[in-house]
Amino acid sequence: MEVVWKMLRGTDSLVLLSINGSILSSQSLCYKVSRQVEMNNGIQKVILSRPYCNVRGITYQGVENLLDSSLDRDDRGYWDCSWEDVNGKSGKQTKILGGEFQVITQKNNQVEVSFKTTWKRSDPLPALNVDKRVRNAEWLIRVIRIRHIRTIQRMAWHISLGNQDCLFQYLAISYSRQRLMPTSAVQARGQSLAYPEAVMLENPSNSKFKGEVDDKYQYSSETKDDSLHGWISLIKGIGIWIITPSHEFRTAGPLKQDLTCHVGPTCLSMFMSKQYTGVPLNVTFENGEPWFHLS
Repeated sequence: MEVVWKMLRGTDSLVLLSINGSILSSQSLCYKVSRQVEMNNGIQKVILSRPYCNVRGITYQGVENLLDSSLDRDDRGYWDCSWEDVNGKSGKQTKILGGEFQVITQKNNQVEVSFKTTWKRSDPLPALNVDKRVRNAEWLIRVIRIRHIRTIQRMAWHISLGNQDCLFQYLAISYSRQRLMPTSAVQARGQSLAYPEAVMLENPSNSKFKGEVDDKYQYSSETKDDSLHGWISLIKGIGIWIITPSHEFRTAGPLKQDLTCHVGPTCLSMFMSKQYTGVPLNVTFENGEPWFHLS
């Protein structure tokens, strides 16, 4: 946690998402279960859909929901997967949804719940057995076992988190890469350029952005440098972050670049993708090939 406090001196920082690590101190924890699961550790409250385990809301420091309430409630925080089959058919993309709900641990200082999905041959999805875990109101994703029944090429996974546009407008990727960002409304009014992600900003409310080109690939980072990225609210003095304490679960080595954040304000955590490397360094699974991945 040293990197968080050094980077964010003087801010009251919310650490939301941890991959491969526990980050909250022990607190008195509670959870409620109905059509959705509510977890409260006395610091923050996280609301998850049941049984899908999409993040619908995060309450912190008096803010009712840090996520974008204008989005559909199951589009605010989710795990996404895209792939091509052996015939090279593209455009297959889906959310990885939870299924069977189970309480794993329930103690005074620890609560852990599971949302497990088992692949069926009739499913029009990649052959994944997935166990999403949430512990102590952290969104912790675990892929317990994966077995690919069919050949799959060019697979990509990522976690996406959509935050409040009016609240989070300052982006931080590293010590040297931090800046005030345009809103999604400003970007939507911009002039499209050579490819869909690149937009020239026109008539922004902040004149500093006029004539700038915004492109989500500008905010990419090499794996070795991507231990923390996220957004700061200059209004509330809080932050929302993707924290990655280790990188061994990511593909293509420490020098591979991948996406981090972009206008939205959106946070991404990339597990694997073909961005910047193409097919040779992407993951391909042959028929019946077992593959185990734990994050």
